[in-house]
Amino acid sequence: MKNVEEEIYLKSVKEMIRWSIERDDHLILISEEGGELTGYTSVHFLPYLFMGKPEGYVGELFVKTVWRGKGFGSELLRRAINEARERGCCRIRLINIRDRESYRRGFYAKQGWQERTDAADFMMKLD
Repeated sequence: MKNVEEEIYLKSVKEMIRWSIERDDHLILISEEGGELTGYTSVHFLPYLFMGKPEGYVGELFVKTVWRGKGFGSELLRRAINEARERGCCRIRLINIRDRESYRRGFYAKQGWQERTDAADFMMKLD
């Protein structure tokens, strides 16, 4: 994204943060450097009745282009994992689109995440 597009995007993120402050089924974590927002991740906590424990789901992970490769994404993931553990989750998962730069460079695999080969990811657009 271009810097202007990133700033517009981050403004909408701030609005979502305000909306989610009072909710306990998800969490937004942010990273900062020198007072500047460098990135964020949103984590959702879903009940899994057949597992007997909830599951954590990383819905978004975003680090501004100029801050990528400096450990902010890794730190956000570490914090998400720790929160999932504290909430008693049996696992935490995410989806990474294969044509994204983060997938091509193996970002999540380098963090210890395993790519599932036994499941298909389906979606249905509602708008």
